[in-house]
Amino acid sequence: MEKKEITAKTTVKAIITGFVSYGIITIFICYIILTIANSILNNYSGTSSGGLYITLPMIAVILVYCIIHLVCRMSTYDVFKKCKTNPDNYKNISKFLNIFFIVVILASIILFLGLLNMNLKYQLMTINYSTLKYKEIFSENFVETLHNQMISTYNTYRTNLITATIILEIGCAISFLSLIPYQSKMIKKYNEF
Repeated sequence: MEKKEITAKTTVKAIITGFVSYGIITIFICYIILTIANSILNNYSGTSSGGLYITLPMIAVILVYCIIHLVCRMSTYDVFKKCKTNPDNYKNISKFLNIFFIVVILASIILFLGLLNMNLKYQLMTINYSTLKYKEIFSENFVETLHNQMISTYNTYRTNLITATIILEIGCAISFLSLIPYQSKMIKKYNEF
């Protein structure tokens, strides 16, 4: 069976569509796994739980790297199992896919920072609300002690969360940047296959 020849533009659209489709499926699966891991992290009461804010993001970065490369390979394979493109199109295809990967990196930075900001604001609002409620029940000195403990816990949580976010974002950016040469290799491999 002869493969249908497609243009560079069609190739880029098909690869991006496949990448996004497979990405949505894997994000859903990873979300479930991360929810479970987050539950374990929040329930962990050991004194060294701060280490988990480094260990889990590092494990997640390794998994993200592998998953992103797998999604890239699957989306490229899907396009070229029934189609082919002229090798002269490789440069244009790679250029547009590189732009796509950079846009994804920028979007992930905005998303990670937005989620971090919302999470930290929510924690502070919870502390302020709790303090107001405690003032109705307890003495001023006791409420001040509770407030100081909550702020201390919040500061530790904030430091750990910022560290985890930085690790995850750097890992995601590196993973997507590593797709630039990998994607070109996959296009050449599967187009000639």
